[in-house]
Amino acid sequence: MPAVDHTPRLALINLLSDGEFHSGEDLGTALGMSRAGISKHIKVIQEWGLDVYKIQGKGYCLSAPLDLLDEQELSARTNSPSVSLLPIIDSTNQYLMDRMGQLDTGSVCLAEYQEAGRGRRGRRWLSPFGANLYMSMYWKLEAGMAAAMGLSLVAGGVCGQNVESPRRFRCAGQVA
Repeated sequence: MPAVDHTPRLALINLLSDGEFHSGEDLGTALGMSRAGISKHIKVIQEWGLDVYKIQGKGYCLSAPLDLLDEQELSARTNSPSVSLLPIIDSTNQYLMDRMGQLDTGSVCLAEYQEAGRGRRGRRWLSPFGANLYMSMYWKLEAGMAAAMGLSLVAGGVCGQNVESPRRFRCAGQVA
């Protein structure tokens, strides 16, 4: 199945991320599409978990401003050999598993939204757009899987200590 081009939806989210109202006409002009096209994309991003208000005469607005991830800024602030930011992805973990032979230890994949994320025991990982940090890191364990015991707990603790204002922290705990 060919990959879906999410470029227009991501551009729409970027325009709405300031938390201000934008008319459908202005959004359409900025993105080169009709107001009907904007409306269709709004429905999809609402399915992704974004709360979009529509007020006649004012336009569209997110319920709150959205601070989107920036790949260049993330790369500059980390010692990781590789940072891949894919705003929409099936699964960050699957992305890394598909590239295991090409990755250096410490390579990271981040996303704003996962369409098919997995948690413990293969359970579906629900992930609203921009609400959480969806990240997987590749780390080659020389001692094998036995060396991974408790790793997700330690990783969660380190993340919790380094996040500026954590609201809620939950780790899928999946080690591949």
